[in-house]
Amino acid sequence: MSREVDADDLLWNWARWCWSGETVGNMARHIVDADDYLPINHNLAKVVDSMHKGLPHHEGMVITAEYPQKNAMFADLTEKKRQSAARKWIGGVTGVWLTEVEYKLYLGFFKNEVERRLL
Repeated sequence: MSREVDADDLLWNWARWCWSGETVGNMARHIVDADDYLPINHNLAKVVDSMHKGLPHHEGMVITAEYPQKNAMFADLTEKKRQSAARKWIGGVTGVWLTEVEYKLYLGFFKNEVERRLL
C-alpha cells in the first residue's frame, strides 16, 4: 500500500536532487545510504528549486538547513539544537537573526506553498 505524497516528500526529493550534482564552495557532500535511495523526480525538484531561489536569502537558508544541509551540517542534533544552530548560521551569514517562532513560520510557509503549487 502506498501513501500520499506530501510537501516533506517533495522537499526531500529536492534535497536529493541538490546532492545529485557537483558541490560548490565549501559545501560538504552528503552521501545517501544505499538503503535510503529513492529515485529523483527532476521536474518536481526543479519547481521546488525555483521556488527556493525566489525566497529572501535568510528564508531560503531555513529551507536549506532543514533539507539539503540537515544531515551534512546538523547531523545528530535534536530538532531544537539543530534549529538553534541553523539560526546562528543564518544570522552569521545574512545578519538576520531569526527567533525560534520566525524560523518555524518560514519553514511552514514554504511547505504550505510547495503543497499548494505541486499537490
